[in-house]
Amino acid sequence: MFNLIWISAAVGGITGIISHLIRNGRILVFPKLRKRPRGIYLGFIADILIGAVAAIFATTYLVPNPEDLKAVIGISILAGMSAESILLTKEMKQSEEKGKALTRINERLLK
Repeated sequence: MFNLIWISAAVGGITGIISHLIRNGRILVFPKLRKRPRGIYLGFIADILIGAVAAIFATTYLVPNPEDLKAVIGISILAGMSAESILLTKEMKQSEEKGKALTRINERLLK
C-alpha cells in the first residue's frame, strides 16, 4: 500500500509539472520572493506538490482495488490534471476581475 502511495505521488507530481509546462509555454518558473504582496512564489514546485497531493488523496480514497497498478496510475493522472484545472480556473477568474477593474478605472479617467 505504501509503495502505491509513492507511485501515485510521483505520477501526480509529473502530471503537475507537465501541466505547469503547458500553462507557461514550456518554461519552468522557479521559486522567488515577491515584494507585493509579500511572500514566496513557489513556481513549478507548487504545481508538483498540488498534483502529488491530489493524486495521493484520489488513490487513497477513490480506488476500490489499490493493488491494480493501472488503476492507480490512471486515477493519479486524472487527479493531478483535475487539481491543475481547478487552479487554472481560479487564475482565469482573477485575471478577468483585474481586467474589469482596469476597464472601470480607464472609464473614470476618460470622463
